Amino acid sequence: MAEQNPAANPALASLQDIQLPIEIGNWPFAYGYWLVLLIVCIAFTAAVIGFRKRRQRCAAKRAALVELAALDGSDPLYISHVSEILKRAAMSYCDRNSVAGLSGTQWHDWLTAQVDTAPVELCKLLNMAYQPQALTPTQAALLQKSAAQWLKKALPLKGNNSANATAHPMEAKPC
Repeated sequence: MAEQNPAANPALASLQDIQLPIEIGNWPFAYGYWLVLLIVCIAFTAAVIGFRKRRQRCAAKRAALVELAALDGSDPLYISHVSEILKRAAMSYCDRNSVAGLSGTQWHDWLTAQVDTAPVELCKLLNMAYQPQALTPTQAALLQKSAAQWLKKALPLKGNNSANATAHPMEAKPC
């Protein structure tokens, strides 16, 4: 076919080049994108709030673990200091009246009731508090390890435990 020249064909002279449509922009987003964005923002906010509450709930536990690690095992009152730390940490999560007055067998029973497996070593070493002989370095290290394990397993106290009925139900999650 021969190339046609616009002057030869007046119908072709009035034609213009093809006009492309205007490009579609990114704005405004469709409703579905706004919904997804809203859900992501809500989820992020809920995660941040949950993280802050969990961190606040576990603050007493972390402080007790730091204080326990800072104790001197050769101190003659080492056992008493460990017991004080455990009581202070426990009182942060439940009613003061239910823990502060406990001592001896009652204290050991309360400690045992808070965990799944009985802290036999912890209770045995806490019983040595007012003995004439001091703890050996090995016993002091074992006491520190047992107390740290109890703090990690028991705190924050479970909300469904009858021994600490005043604890908050949100504190049942582990730290």
